[in-house]
Amino acid sequence: MLTDPEPLSVSFANTLSSSLRDRIGTLEEFRGWTKNWPTLQPLADRLTAAGLGSLLERRDATQSVLHAVADGRKPSAAAFALATDAGLEAAPFRLRPTAGGAAVGRVPPLEAISHLLARSTVDLLLSPQAAGLRRCEGTDCRKVFAGTRANRRWCDTRVCGNRARVAAHARRHS
Repeated sequence: MLTDPEPLSVSFANTLSSSLRDRIGTLEEFRGWTKNWPTLQPLADRLTAAGLGSLLERRDATQSVLHAVADGRKPSAAAFALATDAGLEAAPFRLRPTAGGAAVGRVPPLEAISHLLARSTVDLLLSPQAAGLRRCEGTDCRKVFAGTRANRRWCDTRVCGNRARVAAHARRHS
């Protein structure tokens, strides 16, 4: 069951949430993250540690592109290409129907995961949601989000929002 309300590309970029927090730094962490994305999970189960390095580079490029878009800047050509090119190529797989929707046929997992992640970035950048991308204002937070409210400032009000309120309270009372 999908529990992340953000588009796949945003969720992927947000796996590097701060300078100290990489949520997919190991193969096991990546596999755990894909549990929210049923199409990716069986592919991740077959991914090797060597393939993870390529995906981390793609994640960093995706985050760079989404940050640039959220800031109203033009992304670097290299990051843009790495984040999107695989999604513009023909899919290296066929979909097969399942009771829950669809699944990817048996293909090299790195190629399929790369295509799906890049395709989600392409779809986001071409959608109206791209205009609503925002960066979290939390201290040391690298997350982006697809803003649905004009006054949203944090990726998560319970984490970054609470930290900001606690810090503001401490400033007022010191």
